[in-house]
Amino acid sequence: MKRSSWLLAMLLSACMLSCSNDDKNATPTVDTGAPTTGTWRVTLFSERGNNETSDFNGYIFTFDSNGAALASLSSTNRHGTWSINSSATEFNLDFGAKSDANKPLGELTDDWKIISITSTEIKLKDDNDASDEFLTFNQN
Repeated sequence: MKRSSWLLAMLLSACMLSCSNDDKNATPTVDTGAPTTGTWRVTLFSERGNNETSDFNGYIFTFDSNGAALASLSSTNRHGTWSINSSATEFNLDFGAKSDANKPLGELTDDWKIISITSTEIKLKDDNDASDEFLTFNQN
């Protein structure tokens, strides 16, 4: 009886481990060449539950294959940099320091965790879970 109980317990444990719904380790969908195609706009920027997407109304973004990023608003251009790390888990953006004088583009400067990158959408979240920031670009 003890042996069958032990065997049953082992079987249930193995089943529970193999049926885990934990997608924290799921590999994101990443087309690393997608950002270099066409122009992009911010369709979501939220910080600590506040939707601040409208701060980016009118901005058009381009991401060159050499790592240069450009944010254009009317006739004003701001230059920055971008990259995807070698494991394709982070999207790094740098448009300068986060400061009141550099809003809103400074808000994008960060090492973003990649949720997914496709030919039409780049979905990111802040690498610091406490900041609760999300950023989505859609292709124009």
